[in-house]
Amino acid sequence: MSMEPRTRILAVGTAVPETCFTQEEAAQLMGIQSSKAKRFFEHEHIKTRHLLLPKNLSQNGVLEEESPVQLREKFLHHSTKIIDKAIQVALRKAQVKLSDVDYIACVTSTGFVVPGLSALVIEELGLNSDTQRVDIVGMGCNAGLNGLQSAANWCASNPEKIGLLICCELCSCIYTIDDSENTALVNSLFGDGVVAAVLQNSKVQRDPSHPSILSFSSHLISNSLDLLRFNWDLEKGRYSFYVDKKTPETLAREVKKPFANLLGKMDVTDKQLKHWIVHSGGAAILDAMEKTLQLPSDALRHTRSVLQDFGNVSSGSFLFSYQRLIEENTVHPLDYGLVMTMGPGLTIEMALLQWS
Repeated sequence: MSMEPRTRILAVGTAVPETCFTQEEAAQLMGIQSSKAKRFFEHEHIKTRHLLLPKNLSQNGVLEEESPVQLREKFLHHSTKIIDKAIQVALRKAQVKLSDVDYIACVTSTGFVVPGLSALVIEELGLNSDTQRVDIVGMGCNAGLNGLQSAANWCASNPEKIGLLICCELCSCIYTIDDSENTALVNSLFGDGVVAAVLQNSKVQRDPSHPSILSFSSHLISNSLDLLRFNWDLEKGRYSFYVDKKTPETLAREVKKPFANLLGKMDVTDKQLKHWIVHSGGAAILDAMEKTLQLPSDALRHTRSVLQDFGNVSSGSFLFSYQRLIEENTVHPLDYGLVMTMGPGLTIEMALLQWS
């Protein structure tokens, strides 16, 4: 493998809303009554989630559902504030200044705004007006790796310059409430969270804990476009998210294809993989992945702990897991790490990291 400089992850910062709810509290606020719907909130794989839920309650003590306009305004009001917190943590860890940032990739599927989120970030947080940018909107939970690839490629073409990946998923800004089992599943699973990652392609390695991004692999599963999707509710005039029950088995059936492709082109074997950084999609998906790839029992410990503490925070969840891996201080020089995200399409994205 070439020893030329590669883009490295210098630091990651995460941020969540201050308001945190247990699953029981969330179910009560949403007025969940039926046993079929309540069972989704009783699963042990999620304990708490941070959510931007309104304080106004109806007379029976449940949420008054927000209108699409209110949801959009909520995203506009909170997104850059929480992004700022995540960025400041990441920049402090990386020991770089906000004025050093030359590129941002903003990822979201929970807030459609024009001008794009990247423009709001530059304007409201005070980045340089000539900061190059891209917005990745509507790709769903897998999109964090699509954004990482965009930022990594930009850094590869602009040595020594600083790139920033931002994943902002405020899932409570695109929720709905009804009595269906699918809505109960969605409302029991997703949480709000923001993550920022600082990237650089430099000849000087600052810290051995900064992994190189070696390569990416993508796989769009044929005939699966309808399994994870937004539906338009004509009656309510808003989107609702649909999760098909076949999603875990379909992802598990196909995951070996991008896995083999990525490892094959980098001449790495699965036995060499020491660390697994996986999107916290849900317990059923994680169980299916563990079984199909024959992973060690503790391989997804960070993914499962993030799911337990925050729920599925969509595109940024894999970097929440990455942060816990780094904080654990168990990586060693020459270790390989496999990053995997999954989302609508159905799509499986992967990246190979190596510490040096």
